[in-house]
Amino acid sequence: MKVDFHCHIFQDTVTPESLKHFFHAFKGYGFYERYLERIKSIDTIVDDNIIKRVLFHIKRAKLDKVVLLPASSSENKTVQDWVDFAPDVFIPFYNPPEKPSETQTIEDIIHQAFIDMKFKGFKILLSFRQKFLNDKIIIPVLEFARDHELIVLFHTGWPPPGTRKPVLTYSNPLYADEIINSFPKVKFIIAHMGFPFSDIAIALATQFPNVYLDISNLPDMAPLRLKQLLLQAKDIIGTQKILFGSDGFIPESIEATVKYFESVDYLTEKEIKNIMGLNAKNILNL
Repeated sequence: MKVDFHCHIFQDTVTPESLKHFFHAFKGYGFYERYLERIKSIDTIVDDNIIKRVLFHIKRAKLDKVVLLPASSSENKTVQDWVDFAPDVFIPFYNPPEKPSETQTIEDIIHQAFIDMKFKGFKILLSFRQKFLNDKIIIPVLEFARDHELIVLFHTGWPPPGTRKPVLTYSNPLYADEIINSFPKVKFIIAHMGFPFSDIAIALATQFPNVYLDISNLPDMAPLRLKQLLLQAKDIIGTQKILFGSDGFIPESIEATVKYFESVDYLTEKEIKNIMGLNAKNILNL
């Protein structure tokens, strides 16, 4: 089984050409030139339905399941629409509210969403709201995750290039240390291996049996650093707690990232298969 554990929904207008426009300020950067070069080898389709275009590349990448992560609470509905379109492929996560509504508590909102969406976990983006990972507003979410055996995936480390917020200030996974310890039955995933705070992320995965690491973004943004980090993690915890994630900017990047990672020469075929999906299969109980 092959699973992409870190994929966001895409807007209808995203294309390789639009990517060039969006990242024009980064022309000449290694990640930018490498990203465009990889996309060149990927055949695509033109379709007004962005979901069909995404599914085209998922199929070509031979992925069985894709975890959809809403980047904001406003995207929760769109995630559900994608799941309804392809329920055998997409697995929904939920972006929880940070405050209650006029008529409902946070717990009530989450509970109703859980009934409606049947989501498998939470995507937590506190650092994009200038809040640390141990902010008290996360407690009701963690309690719900504990009681319903849901996964909690934290954004940690760097944001997408060009993000106009001080995300790194709040993104060190060290801030999750105490809450991870307080919720030992909750499975926590530290996105992007916490980069550039990866030593701490690996240390947390070493200390706590319920902590996992995803490699999303790193295959494209920093492949040489990813090699170092994977070999370091392998030396300490093995590869059974590491998850593949694409986290691409355009649908074509899903296929390109899978293609790249499956060709790395510093891991065994078994280790690649573990990271590429077998570990996710166990975590998600597929």
